[in-house]
Amino acid sequence: MANTEAAESTITWEPLRLTHMKPSFNSQESALASCQDLWHKFILFGVGQYKVTEVLRTIIVACEPEIILPVMYKEEGPNKSTFLAKCSSNAIENLVKQGLCVTLSNGQELHIDIVLGYTDSQDLKLNPTRVITQALYYRYEPTKKVLNLDDFENEKSLGPIYCPVSLPKVLHFVLKYSKMGILGNNRDSRLPVRELSLRYNQITAIILFEKFFNYHLTKLDLSHNQIADVEYLRYFSEFKISELWLDGNPLCTKYSKCQDYIQAVKNVFPHLQKLDGIVIGIEQKFVPSIQNNFLRDGTNTCLIKQFVKHYFTLYDQDDRQMMNGLYDRDALYSMTLGPVSNYIHKHLIKTFVTNRNLLKFVDYAKCQEFLLRGPEKIISALKNQPPTIHHFKTFHVDILYEGEIHLAVSVQGLFSFRDVSCPPMFFNRTFIITRKEDNEYCIANDQCYLDGTPANSNLPGNSEIKFEIKSAPKFIPTVFSVSEKEQLLKFLHELTTMNMKFCRQYLEDANWDIRTAITTFMSMYTVNNVPPEAFL
Repeated sequence: MANTEAAESTITWEPLRLTHMKPSFNSQESALASCQDLWHKFILFGVGQYKVTEVLRTIIVACEPEIILPVMYKEEGPNKSTFLAKCSSNAIENLVKQGLCVTLSNGQELHIDIVLGYTDSQDLKLNPTRVITQALYYRYEPTKKVLNLDDFENEKSLGPIYCPVSLPKVLHFVLKYSKMGILGNNRDSRLPVRELSLRYNQITAIILFEKFFNYHLTKLDLSHNQIADVEYLRYFSEFKISELWLDGNPLCTKYSKCQDYIQAVKNVFPHLQKLDGIVIGIEQKFVPSIQNNFLRDGTNTCLIKQFVKHYFTLYDQDDRQMMNGLYDRDALYSMTLGPVSNYIHKHLIKTFVTNRNLLKFVDYAKCQEFLLRGPEKIISALKNQPPTIHHFKTFHVDILYEGEIHLAVSVQGLFSFRDVSCPPMFFNRTFIITRKEDNEYCIANDQCYLDGTPANSNLPGNSEIKFEIKSAPKFIPTVFSVSEKEQLLKFLHELTTMNMKFCRQYLEDANWDIRTAITTFMSMYTVNNVPPEAFL
């Protein structure tokens, strides 16, 4: 027996290359492809500028119904890439039958050579099945019975293994090995999952032909995928799904009325009680629907995220003069104050603009004094406020109104005072943003509300905030629009009396950082190193 094992371990082989120039698959090549202990090398020609994910998805689909999981993808040239895989001989035979050629989405052909038996498991000690099973074990929370497969393709513990669960065959494979990771030896049973999360996986449909879950599955999160029709989720119709999340999918834009959307979903999920975080099927005469981070159809999502990040990063700088340009020339700013119990907060709030809470006014003639108009007064008031740091993880952003040239955006969250060790405060700011020429946006109205945190301490991310003194976030000013550049050119011209040609040269050399341009000019001017033609 021992001699037999020794003989098997010393079996040698010679790699064989299948080429797209003359695709074939004889019995010798088939036998080598069937060896489960060998890695095969796939050489791809004609990759071009295509993303790795699209290339590999196309090859995986071409191998169906067999499964192939690429590992160690590598670009070896502008039009050549490679990866390794262990797979059945049937998967390779399927590719050979297609002439070792697959077609990408734009019709471009991708040619493949395969080196059978490129290396063995002794040289490359990587077991994809074991790695995936281990990753799934850590993705399962046994106490709450939650299986979290969010963005599974980018799971760090998978290492060089490409495992896109957006493809039905790969999802089937992953759920199959979930049983090994969760149930161990008892993998014939169904998965004990109450809540399944598959967010951010580019899933277009759920197509499974095996009963993976027991009937305790009641919560399903498929938000931020590519599902175009709720009918593509019929697999889950037999479960008593009471909570479902589908926001961020193309299907959400199909319906003009909220009730039509709800009804279409309930046709597939008859036991549904909560959709996208909102309770459905009850009278809502007195309780309006509220949804966190409501950005409607997502048309202005990038703009709003950019604005929120830009505004509060500038607000947290040491010199808030950098906010000049954010407010319209007729912009309005007001601040109202809620309950504040912390004595440090009470002291710091005195430096803010006077509270304009109309319910607290005795002399309404003074209320206009606390309504600031114009960027100079607004920024002057903001500069008097103590240094802050806003905690972006606690932010909720909501669109209140969308027009052709106006947006009403509400932002709420927590912020801390940078120079003082004290608990964070809660804020809610409502911005009216208006579009100007050159597709620029500026603030027409800014209403700021502040209060202490006890009533708002359950905001997401609050538990991660540490009471410590922090520095201002890094900010590198960038100028994009033509009008902004013209303003900087005019300012530098008036300050230095140089002509526009030299002003532009100084600003371009400084990457349009006005401070750097002025500093450079002054250092050269003091040593008489600015040419006379600069002032002609």
